[in-house]
This record gives sequence, C-alpha cells and structure tokens, in this order.
Amino acid sequence: MTNVRDILTKYWGYTSFKPMQEEIITSVMDGKDTVALLPTGGGKSLCFQIPAMAMDGICIVVSPLVALMGDQVNALKERGIKALKLTGGISFDELNTLLDNTLYGNYKFLYLSPERLQQEIVQNYIKQMNVNLIAVDEAHCISQWGNDFRPAYKNITLLREIHPLIPIIALTATATPEVLEDTISELKMELPAVFRNSFVRENLSYQVFKEEDKLYKTEQFLKTNNGSAIVYVRNRKGTIEISEQLNSLGISATFYHGGISAKEKAQKLQAWRNGVVSTMVATNAFGMGIDHANVRFVIHLQIPESLESYFQEAGRAGRDGQYAAAVLLYNEYDKIYVKQQFVESLPTTSDLKNIYRTLSNYFQIPYGEGEFTKHNFGFSEFCKTYSLNTLLAYNALNSLDRLGIIQLSQEFGRKSIVQFLISSEKVLQYFEKDITTSVIGKTILRIYGGIFEMPTAINLDLIVNKTGQPIETVISILKKMERDQVVEMTLQITDATLTFLVPREDDKTINVISREVEALNRKKKAQVNSVLNYIANTKTCRSVQLVMYFGETTASKCGICSVCKTQTKKLSKTEMQQLAEQILALLEEAELTSREISEKLTFAETDILKVLRLLMDAEKINANPKNQYYLN
Repeated sequence: MTNVRDILTKYWGYTSFKPMQEEIITSVMDGKDTVALLPTGGGKSLCFQIPAMAMDGICIVVSPLVALMGDQVNALKERGIKALKLTGGISFDELNTLLDNTLYGNYKFLYLSPERLQQEIVQNYIKQMNVNLIAVDEAHCISQWGNDFRPAYKNITLLREIHPLIPIIALTATATPEVLEDTISELKMELPAVFRNSFVRENLSYQVFKEEDKLYKTEQFLKTNNGSAIVYVRNRKGTIEISEQLNSLGISATFYHGGISAKEKAQKLQAWRNGVVSTMVATNAFGMGIDHANVRFVIHLQIPESLESYFQEAGRAGRDGQYAAAVLLYNEYDKIYVKQQFVESLPTTSDLKNIYRTLSNYFQIPYGEGEFTKHNFGFSEFCKTYSLNTLLAYNALNSLDRLGIIQLSQEFGRKSIVQFLISSEKVLQYFEKDITTSVIGKTILRIYGGIFEMPTAINLDLIVNKTGQPIETVISILKKMERDQVVEMTLQITDATLTFLVPREDDKTINVISREVEALNRKKKAQVNSVLNYIANTKTCRSVQLVMYFGETTASKCGICSVCKTQTKKLSKTEMQQLAEQILALLEEAELTSREISEKLTFAETDILKVLRLLMDAEKINANPKNQYYLN
C-alpha cells in the first residue's frame, strides 16, 4: 500500500488512514465491488478518491448533492487534482465542451447527478472514457425502502452496462440491514466486500427532552455555545420566526430553506461557516453535503419522520471529534402531529387508483396511451378542480413517483416566494399608476400580511381566483414589479413537470404495484413508530438505541447521553441537603418559579424539581397560582 500512502500524504497531508479506509481502498484496488458503511465524518470520500488517483483513468462519481459535488471538486482542484462536475443549468453546447474536456483533458474525476445519466450525450461520452472506478455516494438513495429514495438512482445501472468490468464502490452513512441488502441488489453488485464501521460517535451526546417552552430550552443550550449550531424546524415559516426570536435573545442566527435563491443560500452558508452568525435555523433542505467541523449543537424542535433522517442530521454535530450535542425537543402535540403528517395521510391502494385516474382525466390521457408524455402541472389547481385533500394528494403523487408510474420534476411542492422591498406608503403610490397592478398588488398584501418583513410563499392560483385576472397577467405584473425593484421574488409558474411513465390502464396500472404500496406504507408506519419508541425509551442509552436500529448490536453505553446522565449521576444525601438549603435561601429573598431557581443554581434541572417536590411534601415551601414557590 506504499503507493496509496504516498498519495494520501502528498495530496491530503495525512500520514495515516482513519479506521477501515485502508481495507476499503485495498478492496477497490483489487477490482472488487465494495460497500463502505461509515458514519458521518468517517472519511468516505477518500475511500474512492485515493484508489482512483492510484489507477490509470477517470473515476465517475454519482452524487445527489449539488453542494457536496461543488465542495469536493473545489477541494480536489485546490490539491492540484483535475476534477469536473456536471450540474443543472448547463446549456447543450457547454455540456458538450465539458464532456470533451473530460475525455481528452486527463481528468481524474467526473462528478454528476443520477439525472444526468439519462442524457444520451453523457452516456455516449462515458462509453469512450477510460473509467477506472464507479463511485456511488449516498448509495442508500437507490433503495425504495430507504429514507431518501430517489427514483433517478435507478439510472446508475447504466454505468454497469456501459463498463461491466469496472468495480463499483457504494458509500453511505445511513443504511439499515434491509436497505443495505436492497442497495446491493439494485446496483447489481457482484459478491461485494462489505465494510461496516461502528456507527457509534463517542464524542456526540444524544439528548431528548419533553419541553413545552422549546425556545427557552434552546436559548439555554445556545448561550453556552462556543462554535456553530443548527436548529432544525419543519417548515419555512418556522425558520424565519425562530431565527428572529433567537436574534432578539442575543444569539446571532440566520435562516435557510428551499425557497430562497441560490445566491442567498450561498451568502447565508458563508456567514455561518465563517462564524459571522453562530446558528443556522433550517428545514431539512440544509445540511446534506455541508462539511463544517465546528458544529457544537444540532437541535431538533420537532419530531423527525424517521431515525434515518434524524441520525443523519444529528451526525452533523461534532465532526471535528470534540464534544457536541444532538438535542431533540418535543411535546405531546408533536407526537400527534408526526402521526397525522406521516402515517394517517398515507395513501392506500384505493387512494392511488383514484388519484391516478383523476390525474389521467385531468390531462385527458386516452386509455392505453400517455406513456412518456410530459405536462406542466399546477398542484393547487389540480386539487381544487377535484376537491381533493391536499396532503393525501401530495403523498399519493409522491408514491406514484417513487413506484415508477409517473415522474415529477424536482420543483414539485415548491412555491413562489415574494418579498416587498419598499415601504407600504411607496407601494401604494406605485399602485396608483396602473389599475391592474393595484388590484393584483393589493390582493397579495391582503392575503399575505408579513410580506414586507420576510420572503413569503404565495399561491398564484389563489391570487388568480381572488383577482379574476388570468395567470399570465398575474405573472406579468409580478415580473414588472421585480424589474421596478418593488419586489424580490423566486417564481414557480407551475409546481412541477409531470411525466407519465406507463400507458394508462387505470386500476390495472395500480394493481401491479399494490403489494409495494402496502409494503411502503408498513415501512413508513414502522419508521414513525421507531422514532416515537426512541423518544419514549428512557432506560436504554440513546446511542445504543440508534446504532441498534442500524443493525449494530454490540455497542456499549455512551455515558454522555440524556439517559446515561440520568442513570449515572444521582445526588448523594449530602448534595440533596445542600441543594435544599440553597433553594430555601433563595426563597427567603423572593418568590421564584422553578425556572428562575434553575437559572440561579448550578444543579441539574431534574434534581432541582425533585428537591422542590420533597420540600413541598415536607411542607417547608408551597406554590402560588403563578407557579412561584415561597416559604411556608
């Protein structure tokens, strides 16, 4: 392994490998199909980059993450390694030039998304390339049982057909045994060598708290933060509201969600990485492919839909190996909400038949026809036309996409984002110039109250209905307002492009996939139940619970999670007496709530509450209607 060690030192400056990296690299160099299951921060990228550097030819890297592709290509270039990426927004001529450069320019790495493999020009160029390795990042995305299933990942098998003798390395940080087996099968890997490193993160403290005042608890954590933090919330509006609240508490924060522009995303990410702001409040659109080592806290303010997504998001803390905390805050309503959102709204086979038939009628697809026809699709208008439950319809369309009946473009579910840039007085003066602009503009202001303060998602169909103006007129007026710098906006004219992948056969079409529908629904219910069981289990170490879910059964207690701390750190009688005396001394000065007492003492909140109960039982203190404690 002298050669690969030399490469490691020359290009990356390391003198030794992380656990299992060397064994994985040896397997790849021996020409074997290889699976690398390594935790976040385990050094997956070097497992394909180093063997690719050691062999003649180019490595094809398939990744679903544009941000990660950009970061890795830039990092390789900085090390003097020729690498290139194919992302969206490239013209045909530019694509042709880039592929030409890749073929004749002695490049070592070509990064592309799975969608790019559908293009014939890309396939034709890859046929001519001297490929030495095929690397599939986030490989669990090919499994329909995986949390991040991406139908386009099925295209990856084209690479195996084009270069059947070239080894594949599949890399992932989150795969249950079931997903791992399916991934190997879907990638058509031949007797792969599977390397599974422990998913245990010894420096990461997993903490779960039932908390009604989540903002207060978050503030307590972040006030002690000396690095960066991520706060995850479920929706876009929440990212803005929580970031504003944190800023008002003296914690520098910004927000991030899928609706902001690419330029704004880059600016916010840069500010966070550079420490200009300490806290990123985000939806789960943030984080995948973001390599930032100094994250001390990852805080979830709602219950995630699966342990796969939670483990991946929590794993963004402490990648530098220093102590970090992954905190999950929940209340009773969260448990109800996660079931409503992800279990009770699951589409049955009957639901899918109804939605598919309705969809075919909506686009006037004749029976037996429609295969590979493409249509612009307005989701809101579709639901309104047929009086559909929007959440059920949304989940049904995603299921049809997942199961290969239709294909939805990546824009599905996005909304237009608008924010007014000038004062309300100037806006009203602007409206006076044109009656149509006034009607549309004032309607938007009436519907969306906070549109001056923050970028706001708007529903174009709703504006059309309220104003009586054609959609073309509404769009034209919005674009004129943008040109006049009255608003800033990201416009989604339709929710998606929808492609029918099979001929219309109504119920027969869905009958073919009915077993898979039922299996997917069972899987989703099991995932939600696993999260709820994780929250409820206060006896087993949090780290042990998580890694057991991914098939690791030999892990020891971590000693630093919220369960372990409760079990191992019990106050002695002397400490209990000291705490009681300190509480009584505080109450001699003023009536205080338990929170106020906690802020003044260094003892754990659970111990303070326990001693308060004992003091009340002993009738030394009492509580008033404001939940303030006082001396008897």
